[in-house]
Amino acid sequence: MTTVTFLGASGGVGTTTLAALSLHLLAAGSMPVPAVIAEDTTAFDQRSAIRQGSIPGHELVDGGRYDESKAAAALGRGYLVLVGAQSVHGVKTLELRLADVATRSGSGGQVRTVPVIASAFGQRRSSSHDVPVQMRLPYDRALAAGGSLSVALPRLGARTRSTLAQRWTPWLREAYASR
Repeated sequence: MTTVTFLGASGGVGTTTLAALSLHLLAAGSMPVPAVIAEDTTAFDQRSAIRQGSIPGHELVDGGRYDESKAAAALGRGYLVLVGAQSVHGVKTLELRLADVATRSGSGGQVRTVPVIASAFGQRRSSSHDVPVQMRLPYDRALAAGGSLSVALPRLGARTRSTLAQRWTPWLREAYASR
């Protein structure tokens, strides 16, 4: 069983978008999709119409905003994807959340924590590029518009498609194939 839990380092950073996008990428890659658990099912359903999981015992959790108990539960069940905003404040908040995971869970928790930077609000740059991340999701007008991903996916920019194909989809496949 594999569980991948998405938590935002702070609110409104693109956590639900990345969780729903991940589900679509798995389905588009002819992989069975995991069961979905969403803290805010309405918001998740607005982003992704895919709800039926076909990998027995596997889950994708859209857990909302970070807190210590959610992070501990996520790491106890599988992987934690921490999403931070591409801004000075967003990167700093992500660094603080990663430090909290390291303090509370040690190296075992750090290995199963996957930091992601999302440019949900435009091309803002952070002052720190020292945070090691699995992916930096570029700003894409198709994703920023909100609404259903079935409408947004065909309009994704080349840079976003490339980033997802090279950095994110391989990690997702490995995560769900690993157990």
